[in-house]
Amino acid sequence: MAYVPGYDYDIFISYAHVDNLTAEEDEDGWVAQFQKHLEVRLSMLAGRVGLVKIWWDDRLDGSRLFDKTIQDAINGSALFVALTSNGYLASEYCQQELGWFHGKAQQEPVGLTLGDRARIFNLLLQNIPYQSWPEKYGRTSGYPFHDAERDDELGAPHDPKEKAFKQQLRELSEAIFGTLKTCKEVTASGKAPTNAAPGANSEPAKEKEAVAATATTGQTVFLADTSDALRTLRRRIVNELQQQGITLAAQIPPPYEAAAHDEKVRAELRQTQLSVHLLDAYPGRELEGAPEKAYPQRQAELAIESAQPQMIWLPQGLDLATVEDEAYRSFLTGLESGQRGQASYRVIRETPSAITREIVAQLAQLNQSATDDDTFSAALLDTHLKDQLHALELSKYLLERNVTPYVNPEADDPSKNIRVLEERLKQVSRLIVVFGNVAEEWVRARLSEAVKIALTENYPLKALGVYFAPPRQKGSVKFSLGLLPIHQFDSQDLNNPQSLAPLLGEA
Repeated sequence: MAYVPGYDYDIFISYAHVDNLTAEEDEDGWVAQFQKHLEVRLSMLAGRVGLVKIWWDDRLDGSRLFDKTIQDAINGSALFVALTSNGYLASEYCQQELGWFHGKAQQEPVGLTLGDRARIFNLLLQNIPYQSWPEKYGRTSGYPFHDAERDDELGAPHDPKEKAFKQQLRELSEAIFGTLKTCKEVTASGKAPTNAAPGANSEPAKEKEAVAATATTGQTVFLADTSDALRTLRRRIVNELQQQGITLAAQIPPPYEAAAHDEKVRAELRQTQLSVHLLDAYPGRELEGAPEKAYPQRQAELAIESAQPQMIWLPQGLDLATVEDEAYRSFLTGLESGQRGQASYRVIRETPSAITREIVAQLAQLNQSATDDDTFSAALLDTHLKDQLHALELSKYLLERNVTPYVNPEADDPSKNIRVLEERLKQVSRLIVVFGNVAEEWVRARLSEAVKIALTENYPLKALGVYFAPPRQKGSVKFSLGLLPIHQFDSQDLNNPQSLAPLLGEA
């Protein structure tokens, strides 16, 4: 299943096979390397390897007819990435692929564009002038992956090892993932895409709504108290959620007295899958018996303490510097900066009309995560940018063994992204640090930090591993913490699954 419900694949990569040729038999072509790097970046953004599905044809025979396999792949893809070059523009086959996606996307409920996001991405391998771009690209600006410095230069694709390639890949992958998230949200709101060929009948609207509601029906949301200015918005969201089959926790207050209020909120939070907090520039009603706090702020604090998932909404135009109450302003600033301990929350600044859609989408994601956790064991791969391709290969190995691999974003400084590491460690019972091109000190720092977090927060970490990625070999360095055994293995051990049983076995 793709990241975007209703599709077989999230991304279809369209390219001219001449752009993937290489003079070295044992070396991947440019397109193959690009696909691997893109898959790793999207895995890091999604937090899971394999969550975003990419389809590309790695056959080298470019003389075949436009076959049904390609048609089905395009028809079942949410986004289309075109690798534009002279070879691409000269290929009738590539133009067929582009035309097929353009035609089918026009007839889908999602459409060719999602707000200001286009579903066709133009990746420039050469400095092709705008006038030569296919009309079906629309008014997109394109993503240059070439080294041309002058307008009259054609240029060549950046080497994937170059810094310029990595910088552009980051921008492209973030744009792609943002579009996938928007597409997923639109789908979750009831506008489900169809995989039928252009011209085929789409399913009835009511059936689409039923499919979207399946992921959230029976789940409970705690919709926190709000300031007076947001009460009308809160009532509208209550009605919309109930129409989706979502249960709402009891409205609090009452009780109004501080101690009784806190006890009731904690009890309700234990019964919910998600708490939602609508906050603006006004603190709201003061808490009875504790006037230094208001009910909306206190409920957000209690939800954060509960370690349950939370969604916090702030108006798009709210400038936190203009909030008059100093303590409340500090609270909001802390929320949005993300420096609130190990809390599992996210802050959104969407239009009021998008709040319900965001809630439904997050519930669907939580439901999918719970299903995955019931089916598979899970391991966190902690990897530096230098070793991300090794992490991808190891992830595929883990998937074959029914171990769900989560991927931590890279960090040059081991002290960075600690909050993300904390969140990931809640979901797994084993951690594997990839030790390839990164320094030995980086690996030791990450192992130490993970154990410290697990012990302090009582997380379920029960096994540690270090994967010696090529060309490193097990035994060249020894890692030891004394608190948990560290299973050290290399590529040779991947051919002997039994040797990894202590690390990958069910916890």
